[in-house]
Amino acid sequence: MRIWSVKVKPEHLRLLQGDGELTDYHFNSNVAHHLFCRHCGVRPFDWVDLTPPRAKYYNISVACLDGLDIDELMAAPVAYEDGLNDNWGTRPKEIRHL
Repeated sequence: MRIWSVKVKPEHLRLLQGDGELTDYHFNSNVAHHLFCRHCGVRPFDWVDLTPPRAKYYNISVACLDGLDIDELMAAPVAYEDGLNDNWGTRPKEIRHL
């Protein structure tokens, strides 16, 4: 799955509707919570709760944002993370396919 998201602090996220339609999926560590619509399967965001000094944050799927300016999005910086090897703080060795 390709994830195109922006990381935000909890105080910068405001869910306007649909909270009751979201289902939480998480792996054994219970650190990352992947929320998805129980009707259509779209993943609007997930949240990660790490122990201090790193704290809770949200990854918002940019494809789910209303009113997004595509030119502004295309000009935004891109960071690659190595999810294949569960090494999220490191850029993957190969990114040509991304």
